[in-house]
Amino acid sequence: MARQRSCALFLSATLAFLPACGPSTPDQSPAPRAPTGCEPVQGTANPNRIAQVVDTLNALPKPVSLPCFLQHLAGPLALDATRGDLSLQPAVGRRSPRIFILLEPLIATVVPDGIGQALLELGERRGETRSLKAEVGFPVTTMLEQASPFEHVVFGPGVTSCAFCHGAETLAPDISFTSAFESDALRPPAANRVTIEELRAEYQTCDAALEPHRCAVLDALFERESVTYRELPPTFATLQ
Repeated sequence: MARQRSCALFLSATLAFLPACGPSTPDQSPAPRAPTGCEPVQGTANPNRIAQVVDTLNALPKPVSLPCFLQHLAGPLALDATRGDLSLQPAVGRRSPRIFILLEPLIATVVPDGIGQALLELGERRGETRSLKAEVGFPVTTMLEQASPFEHVVFGPGVTSCAFCHGAETLAPDISFTSAFESDALRPPAANRVTIEELRAEYQTCDAALEPHRCAVLDALFERESVTYRELPPTFATLQ
């Protein structure tokens, strides 16, 4: 309970500050329904490790937008989603939830709108209850170092921004090229779940002329052969 209070207080203070220095509001001019030049690469496997996300981004023509990266993921995709806003990547209601993309053992999260819309958050599962934390900011304009996603979540010496909500943060002993941290993995409460049907309806009704980035993210996820629901692992602790 104490950790949940510290998480809420930290997020309240941080989120109040972020609009001034976070991602800018997307251009409101008309945009195509899907990113151009970002068709899935046939015969390639989806990244399922943080290192493979870096390799995928480095292989793509620059700059790489978040929708373009998502468009490159091969289907079918397994998703979960939450309307919860207790996160540094908060949902914006049910219409723009926080979306979990299960690429086992990697779990990537995105939000179509709001202050976290330029982020790809990454959690690589470590056992049944923990995950290695990292993050990529978009657009990606240059080649990334393997250390970049781990350095992006550093809050201060020996601690990441993830630690305010995810307990028992420790250095990952198997990563020597930078300071990388693993901590408890969390899943949202069932009451906050947003269904695949709701997400698909938002994709189908999104107006790209009014919300180009939001529509591009939804398009990149749903313009594929199959999207299915898969619950986050039940061994993860529930965020209260």
